[in-house]
Amino acid sequence: MKYYIRRDLNEFGPYTLADLQRYVAQGNILLTDLTRSEAMTDWVPVSQVIGNIPIPVPAPAMQNVGTQAYTGAAYTGPGSLFGSAPAVAPTAGPTPPDFPWALVLLIGIFTCGLFIHAWTIVEAAFVRKIKPESKGLLLVIIAIAGIFGSVIVSGVLSGIDHDLASGVSLLVELAAAVLYLVGMFQIKGDLEEYYNSVEPINLRLSGVMTFFFSVYYFQHHFSRIAQWKKTGVLQPQG
Repeated sequence: MKYYIRRDLNEFGPYTLADLQRYVAQGNILLTDLTRSEAMTDWVPVSQVIGNIPIPVPAPAMQNVGTQAYTGAAYTGPGSLFGSAPAVAPTAGPTPPDFPWALVLLIGIFTCGLFIHAWTIVEAAFVRKIKPESKGLLLVIIAIAGIFGSVIVSGVLSGIDHDLASGVSLLVELAAAVLYLVGMFQIKGDLEEYYNSVEPINLRLSGVMTFFFSVYYFQHHFSRIAQWKKTGVLQPQG
């Protein structure tokens, strides 16, 4: 069973009962914080859930760590959440492609967008790696193929009927654009699901940013996560 934590106006989770015990022992979650399980409708103090269940004592080596990784801030004392999820140490999950989003944009400009299309496939392929059932990669490939296909269709039909070529090309481009957006939002949902369950770092992605800047926006977060895995420090979502 998974539990959610609420402190003030912030909500975190989901976490297992073992997670709650560990975070209470570390001081990241207070017994007075509110919690509810997926089956509960009302919030209750954490102390009612923990009850008489023994709380594991953190390993001595952990007490010498100066900072802990957070989504948005570093841990500085008992009970500090800073509007983010409790401390989560890097796990053995796959490391996202670590490449500055600004370089993706710059190289994309110099390659007339070709690199951006290629990098979109790289990002979608990574999501497919952490969530094999994801449809994002397939949708992105079809969409990109449609973009190039519209150019081919326009060239073939232009010698027959210019108006027909323009109309068919426009329809193919619109279809490709719709598939591309569906693929991007599929990737957004897959990332949020994975990074709030398998590797819970309280990842929250903006729908507006996904709509307008998906490739660069995702890469910004991929770089954050990659650095977290290398250094143990998770930078603010920004």
